[in-house]
Amino acid sequence: MDASASEILVPLIVFSATFGMFYVGITARHRERMAMIEKGLASAEPGAEPGLYKSLKYGMLAIGFGVGLLLGYLFQTYAMVNADDNPLPYFVMVTICSGIALVSHHFIVRNRLRK
Repeated sequence: MDASASEILVPLIVFSATFGMFYVGITARHRERMAMIEKGLASAEPGAEPGLYKSLKYGMLAIGFGVGLLLGYLFQTYAMVNADDNPLPYFVMVTICSGIALVSHHFIVRNRLRK
């Protein structure tokens, strides 16, 4: 079998880039935690949100995903002409509804943390 350079280099580059992104992210988080330990702030983890709000976020995202699938189906069935196997309405509606769910989660958490 004659393997061209692109058959070998493309997977190698993709793997290397993925590994590099994970490595940089993990080392940055480690450095941040070590700096917090040095300053005496080890109990508070940066960017951590309480478990209640985290589960609220994932719940709202799942509901937004489901509503997006439903609206995509309804849009494809009733609004599009000659749309036999077009997946575009599903992708558009899932993206819009999931985005609305995440934005509404942001406002809910922001209002609760102000109190």
